[in-house]
Amino acid sequence: MKLSATERLPVQDLLNQKALTVMPLETYASELSEVPHCHDAYMVMYVQETRGGDHLIDFLRYPLQADRVFLLRPGQAHQRESRQEKGVLISFSERFLQSTGIRAHDAFVIFSSVYQHPYLDLNYKLKTVFEELVSLMVKELQEPAPDEAILSRYLYILLQYLLRECHVQIGKITPARHSERLFRLSGLVEDHYREHRSISFYADALGITPKHLNSLCRQYLHTTVADMQHERLVVESKRLLFFSSLSVKEIAFQLGFEDASYFVRFFKRMTGSTPSQLRQGGSESTVLAAESPVG
Repeated sequence: MKLSATERLPVQDLLNQKALTVMPLETYASELSEVPHCHDAYMVMYVQETRGGDHLIDFLRYPLQADRVFLLRPGQAHQRESRQEKGVLISFSERFLQSTGIRAHDAFVIFSSVYQHPYLDLNYKLKTVFEELVSLMVKELQEPAPDEAILSRYLYILLQYLLRECHVQIGKITPARHSERLFRLSGLVEDHYREHRSISFYADALGITPKHLNSLCRQYLHTTVADMQHERLVVESKRLLFFSSLSVKEIAFQLGFEDASYFVRFFKRMTGSTPSQLRQGGSESTVLAAESPVG
């Protein structure tokens, strides 16, 4: 466990200086497993069997269900409230992901939840392929000197199958001519949410009018550009409030608010609590206050 006075979240090291690891979910446990924390690696968590429980990701609650694959990026807050589930935990570094040759945009599609929840439910065919590829990874990792080139190809193939399923799910929601633009918007918001940019900034970057951009967001994402920025600010605010020693004023400035009192009003309007009230509740409030996402 690595934790400093100003770190945003406790960081759980799943790699232990390795490029890729595969662990049985039912036997994996640590001091951080059941409290909110993050990883400095990508994580693919496959649930094969479960007796219930929830997975909290960025302060939202998702049910642990059989044949569900959770897809987490480095730095995301998460917590597993387990009830004896069986499955597999695959972790890999940014460097190893890049070594597979997967396109940056394709990785973003897989690990971005702009269109869907941060998970995929596998059908029987995909489940079979997924388990076969994981089995091959495990066998290679058991070799005296595992070959990273072989593991890289296995991971690339596994991610390509997940990417195909992501596109199937996205295609049910958004026409192809709009999905690329909305993914670019999501990336822009992630890069610039601290700067509190206007919708005109994003519209100009995407080559469309602000009115058209908000129309696309409302139609396909059921939100607006402003709401996307606000939701990202709230998530980061909660991470800093729960898992850093920064003052409310310091958090406000770090998130681009010139006036700390305005940040307090913004946070209360968005969450129903002031930053100080939420912080005083401790990490347990993260669990109790997390609402089930719509859909």
